[in-house]
Amino acid sequence: MKTLYKKNFLLLFLPILFVLIGISYAKPAKAPLPKSIVLGANPVGTLFYAMGVGFSKVISSHTPMKVDIFPQGATVWWPMFETNEVHFGINVPDDAIAAYLGTEIYKDPTKGKGYKIRTIMLGTPIQVVFFVPGDSDIKRIPEVKGKRVPVEYGAFFTSTLSCRALLANAGLTPADVKGLSVPSVEAGIKAIIEGRADCALMAVGGAVVEELKAAKGARGITIDPSPDAVRRMQKVFAGYYPIKIAPGPAGITEEIWGLGKDITLWAYEKLGEDVVYEITKAIWENYKELGPIHPRLKLWTPDRFASTRAIIPYHSGAIKLYKEKGVWTNELEEHQTKLLTIKR
Repeated sequence: MKTLYKKNFLLLFLPILFVLIGISYAKPAKAPLPKSIVLGANPVGTLFYAMGVGFSKVISSHTPMKVDIFPQGATVWWPMFETNEVHFGINVPDDAIAAYLGTEIYKDPTKGKGYKIRTIMLGTPIQVVFFVPGDSDIKRIPEVKGKRVPVEYGAFFTSTLSCRALLANAGLTPADVKGLSVPSVEAGIKAIIEGRADCALMAVGGAVVEELKAAKGARGITIDPSPDAVRRMQKVFAGYYPIKIAPGPAGITEEIWGLGKDITLWAYEKLGEDVVYEITKAIWENYKELGPIHPRLKLWTPDRFASTRAIIPYHSGAIKLYKEKGVWTNELEEHQTKLLTIKR
């Protein structure tokens, strides 16, 4: 009787055991998170570097991953996605879409194939204007005609595009000014300090504008927000928009208009889903810690993260978090599908 009972028990239990074994093989254990990851940002003194410090602190404090900052322009660190030397980065959409599609300066290095980029989140809108010394006679952008202006920014292609757009807003081109080449966006402002330039662009809030203010005074020049002027600006990149800038930051003493675009956190497409999920979660749940680190990070809020303004598909790890938070809508799903169909 006992033998019969054991046989029946085994007959019942063995199939369950095989199913459990099958499940264990079908769902391997998740790979551990890396101990450190690298964030691409611009050099020290720029707005993006300051923001990078904020993200590094928040992510390092709320995940097992330590974030190191690579302080170079995106033209340097986009290709480092492929070599696993940089894993995610801060940049703006005008440069990112060219890198993603393999156009403009990215055509030759990528053979037109572009880099494997994904969106993590949209954040603070960047405000870009031309700055001049406090005593400059330049009051409006048309008055920079014939003046010394940095128009080529080397590895900082987004600054080159922004300069073209600011000039286009006034009906000008780089050929209408005495164009200079500088190695970085902060170098353009330093050229004013050194007396080699009359005007240069910079994002409002950039630390180097404080240096200009201390040395020669600083004043931001408004763009023309009229529809025709904005259309000229958008011929350079369709994602640019006019944005109001309130007084307060260095060089901004009255309300003016600037060139707006959405600062974005990007990731390598093949970066692990769990890694991107943890990055997104850490910022979502602790975004209030960003503001005290830099004033411009006060605008980096969850209501901006998942947006149909995205121009490159979202990373699956970010989508996972947005679904958990209940903000990944049907509209966003449709937008993601549309972005994934863009020919590259």
